[in-house]
Amino acid sequence: MSELTPELSPRYLLQTLALQADSHVVLALSGGLDSVVLLDLLAKARLLQPFALQAVYVNHGISSFATQWGDFCAQQCQVRGVSFTQRQVELHGSDNLEHRARQARYDALAEFIRDDTHMLLSAHHGDDQLESLLLALKRGSGAAGLSGIAAQRRFAAGTLVRPLLAFNRAELASYADENRLSWVSDDSNSDLRFERNFIRHQVSPVLLQRWPHFAASAARSMQHLADLQQLADHYTEQALAQCVTDNCLQLAALASLLPLQQDLVIRRWLSGYGLNPESQWLNTLKRQVIAARVDATPVLVLADYQLRRYDGKLYLLSAAEVQQPQQVLTWQEESELVLPAQCGQLYFSVQPQQGALPLAVSAASVVFGQLSLRFKPAGAAVHKPLKQWFKLWRVPPWQRQRIPLLLVNNELVAVAGYASSYTPPEAVYWLSWRR
Repeated sequence: MSELTPELSPRYLLQTLALQADSHVVLALSGGLDSVVLLDLLAKARLLQPFALQAVYVNHGISSFATQWGDFCAQQCQVRGVSFTQRQVELHGSDNLEHRARQARYDALAEFIRDDTHMLLSAHHGDDQLESLLLALKRGSGAAGLSGIAAQRRFAAGTLVRPLLAFNRAELASYADENRLSWVSDDSNSDLRFERNFIRHQVSPVLLQRWPHFAASAARSMQHLADLQQLADHYTEQALAQCVTDNCLQLAALASLLPLQQDLVIRRWLSGYGLNPESQWLNTLKRQVIAARVDATPVLVLADYQLRRYDGKLYLLSAAEVQQPQQVLTWQEESELVLPAQCGQLYFSVQPQQGALPLAVSAASVVFGQLSLRFKPAGAAVHKPLKQWFKLWRVPPWQRQRIPLLLVNNELVAVAGYASSYTPPEAVYWLSWRR
């Protein structure tokens, strides 16, 4: 054990996890060496200081031995008096089995973490960190990826903690031998088709044979990167708050930042929608959308979204937000009219409402997208095509197709949310639009 490594003991767990009487610990138990060692430590720690403890085994169904491993986990928990639960998950698709299995496992475990007193424990150790670093290097990851496995992070309604990262697998095996523990061996761990297994069996041994302290040195570098990432996150959040208004990215504010910080802000904005584009896509966004001429209306697709620029703002739009309704509706004095294509509802009241438009009719057709119709809002001097009014009102082009238009005898009398051709003294109804 190196001088930097603490003693692997139940008291170490109590101190590291800061467990209290109301703490509820959920162990992700696979039956392998790592998780059995953690199970044994937790069971012994609970004798020193009471806390709620349960173990959960997730059966992916990948191995023919998965059911046997579940039975083994149940038996290990029974002899220690630990509550045990097994969950079965199904994997769909054929690509990236490792990723899909990991995601399904965490999705199943999330249901057990119900509030901030619950923590999920995973038995990742120091050797896993080195493998994660090498995989991140292979992918060309940034500082966040190269920081490796986080010792603690938010998870579901509580926290995910990995208390064994300070120890390598040899130290866990030594503890298991000293305490006469039994564990199962996953046959897939020797399958070199899986990237992590290839690194574990073919790459890491060569590095550690040449440089025995390579894993510890790599861990220090990963911590330095994690610290830098935390600092970058702090300043990126501050910059993002200055650049975003009503979920739109203000391009003038963005342009005032350093180029590198601009990239970080864009990425953080997109990450709020679960998006993480490649660097090449980000360059295309800056070149073809952000830097396009002022009168251009560029569109760039990312996953299920469109990015569009208008009036100095960058919008991220779902498919529903750019869909043009085709249906024609008829209003005949109903108090509410539900609009198609997720365009919201129209409300009609006989009493004046704040922000509502006056109507001097009791029936109308409701249409969308007829931008060539001529319109004269109350108080305006002349009629103009609706598209010209939309330009004056600075309405983004894609929104113009989704704004309800009220027609009487094929004459445009009201544009919901914007203007009416009637004045308040004429009003029979008051029109409001909830988008």
